[in-house]
Order: sequence, then structure tokens, then C-alpha cells
Amino acid sequence: MKYTSTNIFSDFEFHDAYFKLESIKDNTLTISVRYLNIHKGTEQNPYNTDMEIEIAQITFSNFKFISFEPGRSWKQDANGKLYTDEPQVVFEGQAAEDKLLNELRIGSTVFEFGTLENGNYYFDGAGDEPWFQAQFLFDSVTIQWDAFRKPAWYEERPFKT
Repeated sequence: MKYTSTNIFSDFEFHDAYFKLESIKDNTLTISVRYLNIHKGTEQNPYNTDMEIEIAQITFSNFKFISFEPGRSWKQDANGKLYTDEPQVVFEGQAAEDKLLNELRIGSTVFEFGTLENGNYYFDGAGDEPWFQAQFLFDSVTIQWDAFRKPAWYEERPFKT
């Protein structure tokens, strides 16, 4: 591929990116990604604005599934305070792997991608589940792509301030 970024998540904006499983073999997870944006001023972006990448491939080496937490229904009481009476369910180990791989096979929209205080990476997303959080670890990550599609959605009016 023409462009490669290794271990530098801060160059990218994942909000509204769409993850789809390509393969998983020998603890290497490969996903295709649409709607991934790269920040202006980064080594891999020759444009003067944040740009949407046409389609990227993300490869995680030594990927380890930690947990998968599906969303719960929230309600609002008479005072406007949100609450849920559903139990929190967190899948770990093989169950977490099965749940996340199912979401990636179907395809998932990412709302947030980052690192937690405990060092785990995570993303909040929606796919088959209306909302979920997946936590995971890996040794290295490579993001590759060939072309840019257009300026990032948030660079266009009315979003740009």
C-alpha cells in the first residue's frame, strides 16, 4: 500500500469509522476501515486539512481480547436523572472474542477509540448490538491505505467553526 502508519493512533480520528473483519490468524487481527480520517499536519497526510481515507487496512499483531460489554437500556426518572435497572454484563476471554468477532463480521460503526487508565485499548461501537464497548491489547498496529477520498466530514460546513 502507498501509505503506512505504525503505532500512531493520535494521527487519526476514528469517530464514525466503519470496521469490518478481514481475517484473524495466529493472533493477528486485520480489519478494513471506511470513513477513517487522518489529521492535517501528519507525516502521511499531504493535504492542508483533515482528510477521509478511501479505505484503510488495520493490522494488530499479537491481538488479545480482554472484554466485551453490551449496552443497557437507560430510562429517565421524574427529575430527569438517567438510570438503568438492567444488570451490567461483561464478557471476558473466549466469550468476549466471540462477541467482538461477530460484531466485526457484521460490521461496526466506531464512536470512540482510545486507551483506558488500566492500559487497555478500547472502542465504543454499534453493529448487531446497538452499543458496545470492546477492550483489547496488542503489541503493534499498522494502518495502511492507498488513497484519500475527500476532506473529513467535520471539515465541511456546517460542522466547521
